[in-house]
Amino acid sequence: MFLNTRNFQQQCKDCGYKETIQYLNGEFSKEDLIEKIKMESRRYAKRQLTWFRRNQEIVWLDGEKNMDYNLDVILSKI
Repeated sequence: MFLNTRNFQQQCKDCGYKETIQYLNGEFSKEDLIEKIKMESRRYAKRQLTWFRRNQEIVWLDGEKNMDYNLDVILSKI
């Protein structure tokens, strides 16, 4: 068993750590490891977007607009 302690696994909740440990323990293939990391990364990104969308203090900028437009958006929030 590779690093199979609950304490270590609790500390490694970031994307990819848990899956990598499971792979190193022989629980699934390298291809499955890659797919699981991709899936968990998408889920994490979705949770982040949900959090940001719920936070009314977040100032959203448009990367396709020019700097003056984004500066006006920022200044209007101050």
